[in-house]
Amino acid sequence: MRAEYENVLDDHLGKIHFTYVNTWDELLPAHWHEHLEIIYVLGGEITASINDVSYELEKGDIFLVNSNDIHYTYTHEDARYYLLQIPPVHLERISAKWKGLKFQELIRSKSADACVQGEQLENVQGKGLVEMRENRKSTNRADDLYDQLRDVFRKIAGFYEEKKEGYHLLVLSAVYRLLYFLYTEGIRSEEDTENAHGTLRDLERMKLCMEFVREHYGERISLADAAGLLAITPEHFCRLFRKYTGQTFLAYVNQIRMEHFHTDLLETDKNITFLLDKNGITNYKGFLRKFKEAYGESPKEVRRKQLGKKQE
Repeated sequence: MRAEYENVLDDHLGKIHFTYVNTWDELLPAHWHEHLEIIYVLGGEITASINDVSYELEKGDIFLVNSNDIHYTYTHEDARYYLLQIPPVHLERISAKWKGLKFQELIRSKSADACVQGEQLENVQGKGLVEMRENRKSTNRADDLYDQLRDVFRKIAGFYEEKKEGYHLLVLSAVYRLLYFLYTEGIRSEEDTENAHGTLRDLERMKLCMEFVREHYGERISLADAAGLLAITPEHFCRLFRKYTGQTFLAYVNQIRMEHFHTDLLETDKNITFLLDKNGITNYKGFLRKFKEAYGESPKEVRRKQLGKKQE
């Protein structure tokens, strides 16, 4: 799990990343990447946030994160979903202006809620009847888009499961079919795009701050340092940071440090005190308590189990 600007692993010959995820009560902290990210929720509940807008995702929902948007997710209990990440090499084939395209972020079937029965239409007169018919057409288009995207996800999952000779070509064909549906039916209007999220200036500020944490997490970092970097007051910075990341600045920095500490713990044989210092952790007791809450075991136990797996 990476934070800030995320380098997505393209583990497929077509430079596509697709995986099945099953998590419990896990926070993936705020980050961004150039890839278009799409989640198809199979079960459980997920809180997802893009820039300054949050969504509550449930089984069956399809959720999109546009290129370079700041996002984070929190999975509740037993959350299961397919994750698809499509890199710029494919996105730039949609349009020469692909970076300016913004797709709908939440796509779900609404026919059960919005369907208007024929006998109800017969009782509506004049302009109201026309408006209701137009609304029904819009709902049908949304349902069609949802059905098409859902079917593409199921096909991609099947290709990955079977992994027949040349399956990567089938995956690519399915991905381009998905992009076609998004391009023709899933693009937000210019007005919706302009009104959907916070200002570009604030987004760039947050990215600058997260990059700063990524580069200096092993050092002492204060709230005043971060606010000064953006040339705003600490009070304004705190409000802005929480708005876009869902965390306080201190909680965010500590989580980044914990993730780097956990990686070092598994990939090196350095002693734990050395790794705590290396990752900028000074409150040993408080950190070790948080680590156990996050990973279920102490650092020593986590390392011991990892060594046991390698020996097997």
